[in-house]
Amino acid sequence: MKPTANEFSQQGDKYIGTPYSDMDCQALIERMLKDAGISMDLPGSNAWFRKMTWTGSPEECKRVFGRIPVGAFLFILEHDGGEPAKYKPDGIGNASHIGVYIARNDGAIHSSSSRGCVAYSKFVGKTVPNGGWNQVGLWDRLSYGEPIDTILSGREIEPMEAVVKASNGQPVKMRKEPSKNAVIITKLSVGTRVDVISYGTDWCQIRWNDIEGWMMTEFLSFDEHDQGGTDVDPETVRISLDLPIEVARQLMDQITEQIGRG
Repeated sequence: MKPTANEFSQQGDKYIGTPYSDMDCQALIERMLKDAGISMDLPGSNAWFRKMTWTGSPEECKRVFGRIPVGAFLFILEHDGGEPAKYKPDGIGNASHIGVYIARNDGAIHSSSSRGCVAYSKFVGKTVPNGGWNQVGLWDRLSYGEPIDTILSGREIEPMEAVVKASNGQPVKMRKEPSKNAVIITKLSVGTRVDVISYGTDWCQIRWNDIEGWMMTEFLSFDEHDQGGTDVDPETVRISLDLPIEVARQLMDQITEQIGRG
């Protein structure tokens, strides 16, 4: 059975303060993996970056997987020509540093040459410019939980079904990206059933009437007894003005059908 990425991330705590001369960034990762049950010996952070099953920016990771999972590998990727000669032909660049996202303390753990030891470092879940963390790596030898493991394996995901909920009964925003500042695609009434393409602690990627977007996880219910949705009162249904007219018609047809069944 694969060790979980969360178990892996917890292995680093006992090495905080270890001098960099005794444990550089690569050695820290290998020790943490060994403690979690995986033996691996690679020649450096460039080799580790190229070993990952998936790599992308923090923002891309959130779009694809819904979140940056605990235990994800973090890299500083530069195109300064500093990578070993054997890696130059692939054009990927120089992965000059490696760490692990732990989602507590300051956000990441790594062995820092500038601080001279294994330490916690700030990582706020987005690209840090000017030499900061700018790449996330996920490795299929660790388990990040479903549906991330399914995506990494290349298997097709069966969408989960969820129901839109809100304590105030108001329609909930469906956005273009997993951010409160992203463009609002539409608003979905409480009780609307949606397919969940990817699940995250904060955001879920959803599909409704062939429209894909993002909704905050707190506004989705996965309880079985909610799967039938709620009764829809035609007097309180609100349809966003930025919906295509054909989609609006489909929604009204569904509402009419539901009312008829009631």
